[in-house]
Amino acid sequence: MEKSMKIQSKENPELFLTVTPGHFSSDRFHVNYYIDMTTLKMRQSEAQLIAREMSKKYINRVNLQTQINTIDEHMLEMTRAFASPKPIDTIICMDGCEVIGAYLAQELLSLGVTSNNKHHSFYVISPEFDSSGQMVVRDNIKKMIKGKNVLVILASAMSGRTIYKSIKCITAYGGNVQGVSVIFGAVDEIEGYPVNSVFSKKDLPDFELADAKDCHNCKAGKPLDAIVNSYGYSKL
Repeated sequence: MEKSMKIQSKENPELFLTVTPGHFSSDRFHVNYYIDMTTLKMRQSEAQLIAREMSKKYINRVNLQTQINTIDEHMLEMTRAFASPKPIDTIICMDGCEVIGAYLAQELLSLGVTSNNKHHSFYVISPEFDSSGQMVVRDNIKKMIKGKNVLVILASAMSGRTIYKSIKCITAYGGNVQGVSVIFGAVDEIEGYPVNSVFSKKDLPDFELADAKDCHNCKAGKPLDAIVNSYGYSKL
């Protein structure tokens, strides 16, 4: 593995994505970068920043940068008035994004996104998966999906396979997918659903994802550095 480097967000100078060049294998593909999501998902301050950036995909914010040091209630009401009209009832968190999901719920609520739930609060849930990678919905969770407006968040969208299977499961159980948001996205849309990325291939233009038979590093005889997924890596 080579030395890691940090990529600064074009929209938020406080936010960085840590990447390491090399030769890595995921569950189905080979990639030339390990993208480290650890602190973005698990460090409170960074998870909050990620949630704030994700919310911008659903909120038309009012620019409140003024010369005054305080924001009065009138200005807060203006901010809420510019909220997206699409309600969100349930946030489904994958890849260990629960901390981000909780902050995202707070962010959306404070900026006026409504919930149709009886208690006017969001469900923030972590799905269960079986050995084949299929999402499992237990009876006690069904009510949080059926007839609900669902926002799906993940650490990464590489091929889009996981998102595709998740969308199919959510819709099969009667959920309405309102959006998909990820920290890093190598794809822009899945089955007509836009994938809203905080970081994308525009931030990492030489990122490559390929089947093992088409991998440039494999063809060059370069050994694998590690096995990777959205939770981390294991060196070989």
